Amino acid sequence: MLALIDGDIVAYRIGFASQSKDKETGLVKADPKSYAIHSLQLYVNGLIDDIGCTEYKIFLSPSKNYRNKVRDDYKGNRKNTPKPIHLKAIRTYLISAYKAQVVKGIEADDALGLMQEKDGSTCIATVDKDLLMVEGKHYHMVKKTHTTVAHEEGERFFYQQMLTGDTADNILGLKGIGPVKASKLLDGTNREDWDSMILDAYIEHFGYEEGRMRCVQNSQLLWILQKDKLMPMDFTYE
Repeated sequence: MLALIDGDIVAYRIGFASQSKDKETGLVKADPKSYAIHSLQLYVNGLIDDIGCTEYKIFLSPSKNYRNKVRDDYKGNRKNTPKPIHLKAIRTYLISAYKAQVVKGIEADDALGLMQEKDGSTCIATVDKDLLMVEGKHYHMVKKTHTTVAHEEGERFFYQQMLTGDTADNILGLKGIGPVKASKLLDGTNREDWDSMILDAYIEHFGYEEGRMRCVQNSQLLWILQKDKLMPMDFTYE
């Protein structure tokens, strides 16, 4: 089995674990770089063993991707959030020692989605909930659990996010709709009417022009690229 590993998650987790913040001064102090790299080696090697794979590929995101062109405020809530001190060194080591690939124009999430096979020959390893819209095997890095996402489950997760948005990525959804309410709305609507229900809700919330625009933009921001599968929403409804 081929493990498809979210290198962004690995790099940030090890980076933040290799530093601490002084409670009195608020200053951040990092462990020696060699310690961070050693922690990285232990983590990645242990992860590969835990997944039980015969081979692996690690993917890293570039600084910009196509979603930044869809909306310039994509992930804008993270602009002033300090990155781990050793992040660059950790990414460099992942590339040199583990042949991690920095993807171009897309995010690491998309690379995982595009590489994922439905026959069980691959397994996505991450903690990012966004990947739950991708059919196939999954491994949760923190919970250390294996799950399988069915086609219907993955598609439903995407539609649920269309209603809720994603605050972590600064994607504005519909006010007052969280996961529970979104699930109830989907349950109470025939599958063939999900597109029109969601589009109507955006228009009601934002107005006709902005509602349609936001709905299209959010579908482009939220959808994880996948092999042989297009984003399912149809915007021809009037």
